[in-house]
Amino acid sequence: MASPEAAADGRGTGLTVTTAAFAFLVLRLFAVSGHDWHTAFAVLHTLDLDDTIGLVIGTVMADSLASVLFLTLLVPVAALRLVMEVRTARAARERALGRGERPERVDLTGALLLLIAVMAVVAYLRTFHSWWLVPLVLAVGALIVGIGYGVRAGGRLRRGALWASRHLLGLVALAMLLGAATVTTPWVPLEQIELRGGEELRGYVMQAEPGFLKVLTERERAFRILTDQEVRSREELVGH
Repeated sequence: MASPEAAADGRGTGLTVTTAAFAFLVLRLFAVSGHDWHTAFAVLHTLDLDDTIGLVIGTVMADSLASVLFLTLLVPVAALRLVMEVRTARAARERALGRGERPERVDLTGALLLLIAVMAVVAYLRTFHSWWLVPLVLAVGALIVGIGYGVRAGGRLRRGALWASRHLLGLVALAMLLGAATVTTPWVPLEQIELRGGEELRGYVMQAEPGFLKVLTERERAFRILTDQEVRSREELVGH
């Protein structure tokens, strides 16, 4: 049976995740709506409670700067985490064998995270042919490794690197909230919509239901509801 302290820690973690998800949603609503209260309220009603994960991933994938920053940091951090996990597992295994105990199972979280990061980079390179991303990732990785292992022990940079590694999840959450507040690109693709009256508009289809579309225009960030009879054609505008 779990101790009261463990139960309290679990409730605290759940509350923190819920609070962060709520803050991310609110910040994204105001960022994409041009900080207009009525538009943010209208966009809110196009979302479901289960859309948080898609909203986070869509935010990263829809904006070019957010994608590059995310991938540039994700690969080195994932690689560094894997190295730290291997070292920790090796030390734990040696201690367990020394006491005649059975070693614990190896945690594969770091390996899985690194695999996802590499696959994301490969997909980005194949799609946009942005080969400059490779030396950028390597440079950032070299910088992180250099700060973590190449600076003077006890120095400020070393202490800062150790502090960052211990608070990695908190820093990632803070970075995601900062991105939520500053990335104005919505989490859905940009589309060119031709209306039957001859009007053309560029916008983001926030919700498509039988009979109508809910569209957030690209420049004015006006919220419009279009019926199927008004829409002649839709074309997704690909590219960052």
